[in-house]
Amino acid sequence: MNEYVSNLRPLIIDFLAFKNALGIQYHTGSYYLKQLDIYNWDHKNVFIPDYDTVEGWALAHAEKSTTGDRSWISPIREFGRYLQSIGISNAYVLDKRFTIQRYHAEVYLLTEHEIQCFFKECNKYVLHHKALGRPYVLPALYRFLYCCGVRCSEARKLKCSDVHLDKGYVDILQSKAHRDRRLFLSNELIEYLTKYNKVISKCLSNREYFFPGGYGGMCSSTAISSNFRNIWVAAGLKRDGKVKPRAYDFRHHFACANIMRWSTEGKDIHAMLPYLMRYMGHTGIESTYYYIHLIPDFFPKYNELMISTEELIPEVESYEI
Repeated sequence: MNEYVSNLRPLIIDFLAFKNALGIQYHTGSYYLKQLDIYNWDHKNVFIPDYDTVEGWALAHAEKSTTGDRSWISPIREFGRYLQSIGISNAYVLDKRFTIQRYHAEVYLLTEHEIQCFFKECNKYVLHHKALGRPYVLPALYRFLYCCGVRCSEARKLKCSDVHLDKGYVDILQSKAHRDRRLFLSNELIEYLTKYNKVISKCLSNREYFFPGGYGGMCSSTAISSNFRNIWVAAGLKRDGKVKPRAYDFRHHFACANIMRWSTEGKDIHAMLPYLMRYMGHTGIESTYYYIHLIPDFFPKYNELMISTEELIPEVESYEI
């Protein structure tokens, strides 16, 4: 922590400690806060971030950026909001004129072979982790994503109090658009998660989150994405400039796999989609219809479905699917 040199140092350290207490390592955020700290040292060297310092750094950083990436906005804005939340009302929060440019990743449909290879490697990969409980968390978390098609953020935020394995369901609360929902689990997944819960409870007896992070708090999004990438590569699976699978693609696979299964079973796809919509927490049926558009041509009745749903498949925001 001695790397911070300006008068903002104590506040930055407190903010990072707050993030770490939640189980978030916040490496990227600390990097940008370091840049703000240096800027402050070279200019006014204020004790509380003010308009001139924050906006001055933001404008300078935006001008030198060649990629159009705006991921640096979030930690600077969160820093200001945190200070206001603890009573420092004159701390400046970065203006809404600075908007985060979202990266819309390409959807990648995982094959059954790739999924099998991934979990086989995952079981070996986690043995190298020395963090308390981590060898148990990652295999269980990724299987939960695969089996239930939840968003990564929903798995991260899942609390032990919302998991009812004895009754066969979990409650997803405070999800996108505040659409709480109850997910019933398969017997196989219930058995797996029951065993996982017993083991992880011995490591972290008073944990709040069902899939805890390295510090026992909430698992970070970085941990989910970086470990997925490392496991994927270690399994010898293809990953290049065009193919960039993510943990979130388990959600896409879940949706498409169910649609394909219903088709094979001869069920009315249109009648089943509302059930899939509610299970996945979509705010509208259009987002669920979107998955029909993703399924490859070898999907039975694909062309027939496409003709009957062409007008129901609009552009869908990535956060919704």
